[in-house]
Amino acid sequence: MMFASQLALTIYLPAVPSMASDLGTTMSRVQLIIPAYLIAFACMQLVVGPLSDALGRKPLIIGGLLVFLAATIGCALSSDLSTLLCFRFIQAAGACSIIVVSRAIIRDISVGENAARAMSWLAMGLAVGPAIAPFLGSLLLEFTNWRACFLATAMMSALVLPFAWFVLHETLPIQSRRPLQFWELTRVYSSLLWRRDFMGYSLTISFQSGTFQIFITAAPIVLISMMGLSPQIFGLYVIMIPGGFILASYLSGVAISRFSINSVIMAGCLLGVIGGIFQVLVAVMGVATPFFIVLGIFISNFGTGLVFANCYALALSTVTPSFAGAASALGGFLHQGWAFILSLFVTWLVHTSSIQMAITQFATTFFALTFFLLTVVFFASGFLKNEKG
Repeated sequence: MMFASQLALTIYLPAVPSMASDLGTTMSRVQLIIPAYLIAFACMQLVVGPLSDALGRKPLIIGGLLVFLAATIGCALSSDLSTLLCFRFIQAAGACSIIVVSRAIIRDISVGENAARAMSWLAMGLAVGPAIAPFLGSLLLEFTNWRACFLATAMMSALVLPFAWFVLHETLPIQSRRPLQFWELTRVYSSLLWRRDFMGYSLTISFQSGTFQIFITAAPIVLISMMGLSPQIFGLYVIMIPGGFILASYLSGVAISRFSINSVIMAGCLLGVIGGIFQVLVAVMGVATPFFIVLGIFISNFGTGLVFANCYALALSTVTPSFAGAASALGGFLHQGWAFILSLFVTWLVHTSSIQMAITQFATTFFALTFFLLTVVFFASGFLKNEKG
């Protein structure tokens, strides 16, 4: 399910120039399908998470897959940018159901180190799709057009649907479900917003994950239009970015048996800043090449792999399973909301070189490290101890 839903995030990237030409618009306007996707993803989580607390996990997963499938076909059939943006919005609503509820399922059945390890496997599943999707998109583009990218995504979700229906089991018992009440939901969200530990971990992953959103928004403009990379070579370069995330997610699951979870998060935040500094340096020195640009993103995104699963696991561990859906939703809203702001900002920028992307990358990773230090490290007396949950 993670693979199918995340294909939609990057499979079309090599086709951005041809999409702009076919739809009679500019590349910058086509790139609006990223913030359109992210704002829908962010907002719908606030509804989907509590619904899963009230109705159970499986109905929301199945419903999300069906919505995602229908909207993806709509994207493939769109004849203008406005229609594509509308279907992209709906597509994100379906995808967010899959991801938000999956995190809640992990909270239903595990805590502490076990939850962090399970979340690492989930993170790897999330990263595989974006890793191979651009290369798959470039192959499809070589033999057909951009619409095939969306049709391939729809086909994958259709293949996944029967497995979700018959293999996935409900993890939230009826007696643990909470009726969906507006004022109760408002109270839950308000209490979470005032929880230092929940907000600290949630904001850390929100800022740290911004690196990848910056890359997928700016890379087609910088690497294809400005530096002349072919869509096929671009697809190969993009594979490296989620590849680092996958490797780091695996290493994270191994590392938490020897080091404290917070220590692993700290290492990831430091790597994020190092990647941002490297990106700024190569841009300022005028030696930015596709390899160096991707390397800088790779370093930061490797750090994200160490941060992602652990922050989500510890954030959700601050609530009981009956509120896991709401907590997952609010954490995801903060995550995707920041991604929306970043992608919209990068879309509006006038890219004269890689410096605009570099400064934005450094800024978001610096925010991640700063918030983690302020909200977790300076308050955690047991920072160097192994958290068992």
